[in-house]
Amino acid sequence: MNFNTNKFDIICNTLDNGIILINKNLEVKFWNRWLEIRTGINSSNIIGKNLIDFYPYLDSKKLIRKITTALKLNSSTFYTPQISKFLLNIELGKITDRVFDNMQQSITITPFDLEEELVIIYIYDITMISEINYQLNEIKEELEEKNEKLKLLLDTTMDAIILFKDDLIIDCNKVAIELFNYNSKDELLNKDLKKLIINKKILEKVNDKPIEANILREDKSSFKALINIKDTLIKSQVFKILTIVDISEIKRKENLLAEQTKLAAMGEMIGNIAHQWRQPLNIISITASGARIKKELGILSDESLSDSLKQISYTTEHLSETIDVFKDFLKENKEKSLFNLSHNIKNNLSLIETILKENNIQIHLDLDNDIYIYNFSNEFSQAIINILHNANDAIKNNLKNNDTKIIKISTRQEKHKAIIEIIDNAGGINQNIIKKVFEPYFTTKHKYQGTGLGLYVSHKIIKMSMKGTISVSNKKFIFEDKAYKGAYFKITLTAN
Repeated sequence: MNFNTNKFDIICNTLDNGIILINKNLEVKFWNRWLEIRTGINSSNIIGKNLIDFYPYLDSKKLIRKITTALKLNSSTFYTPQISKFLLNIELGKITDRVFDNMQQSITITPFDLEEELVIIYIYDITMISEINYQLNEIKEELEEKNEKLKLLLDTTMDAIILFKDDLIIDCNKVAIELFNYNSKDELLNKDLKKLIINKKILEKVNDKPIEANILREDKSSFKALINIKDTLIKSQVFKILTIVDISEIKRKENLLAEQTKLAAMGEMIGNIAHQWRQPLNIISITASGARIKKELGILSDESLSDSLKQISYTTEHLSETIDVFKDFLKENKEKSLFNLSHNIKNNLSLIETILKENNIQIHLDLDNDIYIYNFSNEFSQAIINILHNANDAIKNNLKNNDTKIIKISTRQEKHKAIIEIIDNAGGINQNIIKKVFEPYFTTKHKYQGTGLGLYVSHKIIKMSMKGTISVSNKKFIFEDKAYKGAYFKITLTAN
């Protein structure tokens, strides 16, 4: 070997990595200070000896093959252990958070003397990098697991969830794909959200509460949905998260409930009308019979005949009016119209006046005849009749026959709002249940006497259809110098 040994030693012993000068038979020719410190093997003990004698578990065949290749090609090769990440087994100090027990190493084999068939094995300590990679990989796996759980959670929720930026869809869950009748996520990505929401103004708002909207599918079919839009910050960029719940089936069932309630009210009203018609029909029958008898006896004067005909005509007109009011109630009018509030309430009372009279209930009206409302008149009638039926039942169940029985109805206008107030003197609603009276199927009546849908439907009509408010509370009031207490319903609607 023609090299300056002292100079070689100084250079190799000052490097911060292991250096072994070795031949292809694995006989050690040089062992630097770095290795002495980390292996505990002095160079004097290992030089001239075979590396296998000190490291019997070393993959000697592979190492010899790599050395032979480096010498043959006169180029560096890399030794990569298959199982452990080291060439020499160098134990690390006992540190609590240590990932590896042995130093992780990167090994390069470089030709040194081709004639003597010597190579230099460079051993680099990559333990810290390996630990960082190991920890990063653990974090990555943990994140992937969390992402998988989150994806599973999002895919099993009932809500369709869509992430979009600048009105373009950039991600969505499985429910959204199914809701819009797509086969894969790719078909929904990059779609313009404005093409899906029929009411475009909704997208301009970030809502604290869910709102109803019509959603359009690719096949042009649409469905009613409850949607919510929230802003979120991801990597300093503002995104919007849209959640969609298909409520078309709920709407269908709500309509069925409304129809069920209306049919129940119709049944009661038909009974009322039949009852109301008895007296007018008796009047017509008696008047006609009286005129016929007088005619047979030859005592029917022109004046008497005229009076009888007037009585029959007036009574018939009353019957006709009753039928007209009932027909108006039955109309499936889904369009808004301008109607007089006072006239509407009086018509509603005429439909149930027989029931109220049978229970000796006094109706006291304080109505403003100049209030007009542009809204759904038939649905409003249904809401009012449901409340009046509820008041009638409460009075019937809570008051005695000889008690004073009162239902007061008043209307007034405040700025652009119409206020309708209905109060009875049945004693009020139990405070434990008053918050539940607008819930579906909630009833205090016997199961054969009530469905619990009347007030629920009234609440739905006023709030959802007519965009007004309705509330209930217990209230005391004075009537004819006497104090009473009862259920107080307050309805607020936009007046025209």
